[in-house]
Amino acid sequence: MQQEEERTRLSRKLSQEAIDLASEGRWEEAVAANRAIIERFPDDVAACNRLGRALIELGNFSEAEEAYRKTLVIDPGNSIASKNLERLKAWTGVGQLETEKARALGREFFASKQGKTGVVALTNVQSLKLISDIGIGGEAVLRRRGQQVLVEDESGAVLGELEPKHGVRLAKLMQGGNRYSATILSTEEGGPQLLVREDYQHPEMVGQSSFPPPRADRLYGHPGRVSPVETPPIVDEERKSTTIRGLGQGDTDEPFTEDEDRSYLEGFTLVDEPRNGQGSQE
Repeated sequence: MQQEEERTRLSRKLSQEAIDLASEGRWEEAVAANRAIIERFPDDVAACNRLGRALIELGNFSEAEEAYRKTLVIDPGNSIASKNLERLKAWTGVGQLETEKARALGREFFASKQGKTGVVALTNVQSLKLISDIGIGGEAVLRRRGQQVLVEDESGAVLGELEPKHGVRLAKLMQGGNRYSATILSTEEGGPQLLVREDYQHPEMVGQSSFPPPRADRLYGHPGRVSPVETPPIVDEERKSTTIRGLGQGDTDEPFTEDEDRSYLEGFTLVDEPRNGQGSQE
């Protein structure tokens, strides 16, 4: 019994150290700390998930995928690993880029403020060759045409259009004054994908999210980033059903339950952006 208690205390101590490193943005050290925990405690699900997050922050997407897959071997129903594996599907090609560029792209999406970035499929593709010539990590230009958002190269040649699921919404926001940029994430024939970023939000568009999270992904209570800190996410009871001002009937968000809200990053919380190299924890 005493031996088991000592083992539990050690596990908690090592976990807190790994959490602190992540909260301070010391990702290389966080990777090493979580790997050390997993070596000592192979079935530590939280350490596997923290390792995946730290690897994402460093742009090591294939290794992050391995960490999340290990989580699912231990805990097949783990929502954190499942959601992040789903998101990583679009990032396999990014691993071909130099480390710093891959890391920068990953941070723009995985650690950006909620609703500011999204991975969007390119539909009605006009030329896979043009897309391949631009290449993964290359920039594309977005142009609104009615309720569509066309994707072009720098010379104005049309590559395709954003899938209607996102395109219709972004077209309305662009008409309202928002500005966006896009980077190619994948060039596969099965479906090129783009990382789309909100670069400027017009004052009249404040409160209208470019990329509202799906029902199971909604985390309210703080506009900051998500970091692997082991407390439940904050839930704002008054924002469980939201209607976005100025958009059509079809753009109204669906209501969701607290259980759905907590299912997304079970074991995670929200923290402020680090100030002067230090992270603050809520």
